[in-house]
Amino acid sequence: METPSKDQLIQDLKKVFQNTIDWINNQPEDHFNKELIPDKWTIAGHLYHLIKSTKAVSQGMKMPKLGLRTMFGKSNRPERTYQEMVEKYEGALTNSNLKAPDSYSAKSGRIFNRSELIKRFEGELNDLIKALDKWQEDELGVYIMPHPAIGKCTLREFVYFTNLHTRHHLDILEEKYVPGV
Repeated sequence: METPSKDQLIQDLKKVFQNTIDWINNQPEDHFNKELIPDKWTIAGHLYHLIKSTKAVSQGMKMPKLGLRTMFGKSNRPERTYQEMVEKYEGALTNSNLKAPDSYSAKSGRIFNRSELIKRFEGELNDLIKALDKWQEDELGVYIMPHPAIGKCTLREFVYFTNLHTRHHLDILEEKYVPGV
């Protein structure tokens, strides 16, 4: 499988973010902050988590190259494909009691304004795209950052992760957070 270009990575991110926004906007307003599933995140909670995790990736990608290299080194293995990242993430979800850190989760009972939170989500996508734009194609597979659940990932793998992580949460929302269920 051919390695996707930066432009393709950006298009893929835009698509999954827009699909998430569209799904959220199609839900009843009163469901956004409502605990539809006992002891699980609200729709707003999922979106808040995606904002926080996307922000972490873009902040890492904004670091100077020397800083990344000094802190984490360079990749010393073949880069994973998107499908390999899916398998790695699903394995982490299955083989551990993976739970988002508190700093990536909304406090129970916190109320959000839907349009403001969606605007923040769009802003984080734009920040990630800007951060990605500063990197050359060949650098995306060289520089690495740590992920708390799946270990060190190249910058490209982090873009894959952001895409698949957003898709993962959208899948949960589509399957379990439907009116009347």
